[in-house]
Amino acid sequence: MRRPRRSLSSTSLIRSFNVVSVLQTLYREGACSKARIAEITRMSPATVTRIVSELVRQGVVAEHEIAESTGGRKPVIFRLSYDRLYIIGIQLIRDRVTLAVCDLKGKVLDKRTFNPYSLQPSDVVSEIAREFELLITLNEIDRKHVLGIGLAISGIVNSESGVLLRSVNLGWQDVRIRELLERALGFRVVVENDANAAALAEFWFGCAGDVSSFMYLKTDTGVGAGIVCGRALMTGARGMAGEIGHVPLVKDGYECVCGQHGCLETYLYGQRLLRRYESRTGTHLDGVRDFFAYAAAGDRAALSMVSEAAGAIGTAVAMAATLLDLDLVVIGGLWGELGASLVQPVQAKAIEILDRSGLDRAFAVRSSALGEDSDVLGAAGTVINRWFTPPI
Repeated sequence: MRRPRRSLSSTSLIRSFNVVSVLQTLYREGACSKARIAEITRMSPATVTRIVSELVRQGVVAEHEIAESTGGRKPVIFRLSYDRLYIIGIQLIRDRVTLAVCDLKGKVLDKRTFNPYSLQPSDVVSEIAREFELLITLNEIDRKHVLGIGLAISGIVNSESGVLLRSVNLGWQDVRIRELLERALGFRVVVENDANAAALAEFWFGCAGDVSSFMYLKTDTGVGAGIVCGRALMTGARGMAGEIGHVPLVKDGYECVCGQHGCLETYLYGQRLLRRYESRTGTHLDGVRDFFAYAAAGDRAALSMVSEAAGAIGTAVAMAATLLDLDLVVIGGLWGELGASLVQPVQAKAIEILDRSGLDRAFAVRSSALGEDSDVLGAAGTVINRWFTPPI
């Protein structure tokens, strides 16, 4: 007895190998005909026609133009409807969770943020599930058009197994967070460290889509790095690549909480920065942005400390550029908000060190323009990174 053919509108089939191949081809090519899709995917014209027709019916694919005929009927060129395929990005840090629905271009269509009442993993997942349902319902999103869910989380992550190995900020260890979320949400979930996710945000949606290898320096509650080499994310065998915060850079630098001197985190971590400023000036500041405002206003102590930080970052950047053959470093988070006033001295310091080493190469430092959405966009980027080839 023949099985009834299932509709392509089912959630499982829109993620089937053939449909994914069509979507990937249209994403990579930008726009193309059914004949070209069949040629690239090596599927039969009948199969391609059936898939494309169903995707057009759903609004996921649209007719783009009529091409010139090469002898016969003029071929129709199709393209993806980038605003009809969705990814849900989730950012989970110590005291805040953000969920955002994004399109394939990295546009945040809507987001919801909450402070979890408990940091027990099961409680956090339950709250995420409630907010997820609200996000889907309020935005009238067809679940069939959700490609997947990405989670950017602070801590050391085994992205292949979906296990959070350790997070100091959350107080979690060996939490099977992907499994918990997939069970609660009913979708496949990709889990990545927040710095790695932010690097993917820059790669797919930000200022690093035009380079082969770069490092994203994350400067928020701590200091971490996400590294892309050869247009592929480098996570390391134990998920610990990019743990740059406690690498000692300056022999006689400030003492770090880890017991070493001259660590990068000592120069950038907010609370230690504010305490050091207060010890120098006797002035108490409530936050790092107040410190930045003092520096912008010409306060000598604040400017001196920004200069020290730029020197430390420049040293770290030069070391990373040499070891990893980087084209670019992107500074994100709080320190990235300083823009050119930080980027210029960092790049000058890094180039000075690189020149002394005799390495003749192009190298740039930029600040991120993604702002507070970098992590949640990175969570979306983890899904796109699994589905598609590098940026169009």
